[in-house]
Amino acid sequence: MAPIEFSLHAWGDESMRTVNVVEPVYLLGAVVADPTACEEYRDQLQALPRSERKLHWRNLDRRHRNTVINTITAFDVHHVIVVGTPLDPRKQERARALCLERLTWELSELGVTQLVLEARPESLMKKDRQHIDALRGRGALPATLRVDHGLPSEEPMLWIADQALGALGESLAGDNAWFEQLAASVNVIRIDV
Repeated sequence: MAPIEFSLHAWGDESMRTVNVVEPVYLLGAVVADPTACEEYRDQLQALPRSERKLHWRNLDRRHRNTVINTITAFDVHHVIVVGTPLDPRKQERARALCLERLTWELSELGVTQLVLEARPESLMKKDRQHIDALRGRGALPATLRVDHGLPSEEPMLWIADQALGALGESLAGDNAWFEQLAASVNVIRIDV
């Protein structure tokens, strides 16, 4: 009997929190899921009310945030969030690079084979690709983890990472209502940037 093929994929996003926090933070997180279960999740996400093509935390009121978090907590997923502090807003790309290194390491340890990061302007995606190549070159990232960029308008799984980062950001600012519901499925890693 042949072994059962199983893989995990991840979808990631970034956020920064500079207001109402003890110190500015850079957040880079990913939702990890079995890709064979994701069509159902995508359908449920697409059915949620939103004002644009992407479900974005900062554009949701409390009622809609509650609905979104209730939807996401029903999914069989895991979240990995790297919190980089203290963030110097002038060095955001440095913070991203350090957080990306840790995030990819954490994901590879979980057996993730593909990470899709939310697309950014081409020049910044090029920086991501160069950083990924450098990590591979020094043996800090296995070849088994593929890293790509995707558009949130085309990939609803990216929305989940945005929501988890938003909930954690609110928690860091003193409102733990949403993150408390996700906390059991979230691994938060803090690093110095």
